[in-house]
Amino acid sequence: MASTLKIGLVGSGQIARHRHLPVFEKIEGVKVSAICDKQESIARSVAEQFGIEHYYTRLSDMLKEELDVVDICSPPQTHFSLAMEAMEAGCHVLVEKPMAMNVSEVDEMFRVSKRKHVKLCVIHQNLFNPAVQEVRNLVEKNLVGDLISVDVGTFVRRDNYMCLDGKHWCHTLPGGIFFEILPHAVYLLQAFLKGIDPICVLTEKLSDFPWMIVDEVKVLVKAEKGAGSIFASSNSPFPGETLNILGTKKKLQIDLWGRSIVNYKPRTENPYSVGKSNLYFASQFVNLLKTTAANSMTIVFGGAKANPHFGFIREFIQSVALDRKLPVTEEEAKENVRTVEKICKQITPEVSEQKENSSCLP
Repeated sequence: MASTLKIGLVGSGQIARHRHLPVFEKIEGVKVSAICDKQESIARSVAEQFGIEHYYTRLSDMLKEELDVVDICSPPQTHFSLAMEAMEAGCHVLVEKPMAMNVSEVDEMFRVSKRKHVKLCVIHQNLFNPAVQEVRNLVEKNLVGDLISVDVGTFVRRDNYMCLDGKHWCHTLPGGIFFEILPHAVYLLQAFLKGIDPICVLTEKLSDFPWMIVDEVKVLVKAEKGAGSIFASSNSPFPGETLNILGTKKKLQIDLWGRSIVNYKPRTENPYSVGKSNLYFASQFVNLLKTTAANSMTIVFGGAKANPHFGFIREFIQSVALDRKLPVTEEEAKENVRTVEKICKQITPEVSEQKENSSCLP
């Protein structure tokens, strides 16, 4: 394999321009040599912006560049066909979440990747968020104890471009915008709970956007050990993800975008125990202030390297260059799509009009 991997990128939207392309500029041993978008003017504009030599409107034409990796940043409805075409041409494939529209597509994609001896991976970038990595380390060292529950929140502002644009492709997905944003919450649950299964879905509509089926979703999740929940909102005053973990030894509250972690130790109803616990809680704020200041500096001045996409994409590139393990396994990718698909099948106009807007799954 060449010392410099040739990357071809499909899609010139927000995620490509603000995440993937700036990240590739910071990773050694790669070069984005071509970009493809069905709108030629956009492909040309992005190519000029990032100094990409070639631009195309069809993947079949871009594949003539003899690429090593094809990075797919197009809408989920196109992931399957584009990934299949790229792998059949002998390219490794990195694809934005969700990997595909259903588990059957995911199965077929991995069958082709094995037959063609190429790597296939879906981006679950928040696994490389420093706060998530620190919490996983605490759990693996049994410092949190046995997990009782894991609760994930994923939030989008009402003025987000996807919410405001009634013609955005996300509104044609099963479950609307939630098919696009729920994979984040699901892979965070997967990181801590095994064998997750959504058993109850609650939906609500708060905004007056007629193109949105629902804009609030709550999901109860059971697992092999412990339980979990997802709260996904597109009416939030802030964007981002939160993670709350309750174990037998302590409770953790994590703000992924702020990269902060707050610890709660066990206590009893005894006033002394409550007071001691409160003092411990307060004592964290000095360290929390230092951590927050350091994280703020990293986020503001770190550029592309401060984004979890950087760590994830770099890990994928190293897995290709050095033939190492991928950051997301086939089973993890499949479970993510299966779970999102099952939840979104419940998010329909009929379900949202049911009594109390709930649907408990068998």
